[in-house]
Amino acid sequence: MLTKLKKQPLLMSMLIVFLYALWFVIPALLHGIDPHAHGLSGIGGALSMWRSELITAVVLILLVSWLGWWRQIGFKSVAKGGWKFLFPILLIALVFLNMAWVIDTSGKWFMGFSSPIELFSLIGVVLLLGFVEEGIFRGVLFYGLRTKLTPLFTVILTAVIFGLFHFVNLIEGATFDQTLFQALHAGAMGFLYASLRLHLDAVWPLMLTHSFWDFSLFTLQSAHHTEAVVEGSMPLSLGFMIAAPALLYGVFVYWRWRKSIRIAA
Repeated sequence: MLTKLKKQPLLMSMLIVFLYALWFVIPALLHGIDPHAHGLSGIGGALSMWRSELITAVVLILLVSWLGWWRQIGFKSVAKGGWKFLFPILLIALVFLNMAWVIDTSGKWFMGFSSPIELFSLIGVVLLLGFVEEGIFRGVLFYGLRTKLTPLFTVILTAVIFGLFHFVNLIEGATFDQTLFQALHAGAMGFLYASLRLHLDAVWPLMLTHSFWDFSLFTLQSAHHTEAVVEGSMPLSLGFMIAAPALLYGVFVYWRWRKSIRIAA
């Protein structure tokens, strides 16, 4: 059976995503929902995830190695002209870091960090986060869908699954409003990252970009004592407003990729 699964990328990729979802759901079902656990944010919240992310990263490495999919999921050279489309994301992340530095109200060592050790620890955690999320969704899942679907449907379905995946947060104690808010934002970012995956023809730059983006957000949250998720009821329109820039940029990136394909042909 395992040999047959290796020859069915779509089925295997969906199975991996399903197992990844179970990794979050089963502990909550076994130990009960902790309404305070989901509220973790900033540097402290990120560092609390290191064990889970490390285990997931090791399992993902073993699975991809067993399947022999490293090149298929995007560990290869970047397509010509792809790097420039990452610059807007990196620039915004730099703006967030600058905000954390200029208006640091935490009273700690630097930008919300209590020590250099905590700084380097966060770097390690976000690298794990970037590797796991991009490896699973824009790597394994993207490859599986790409074997059966057109590029556009691959990008759309990857984004939809990535957005819907965040509904596991309901099991972890988030409210429906919070979860819907996160799902909208994640779906838009998923569309952008999947479009970039097409343009780059590689996944590892997305892992690094995702890691840097998360690092800037976690740092900003701690430096300004802000929460990752706004408590209470949130209007759906606000979710769309936040998701719109990422979605629009994703559409632009996809359009530029289609244009480059037509020129090359």
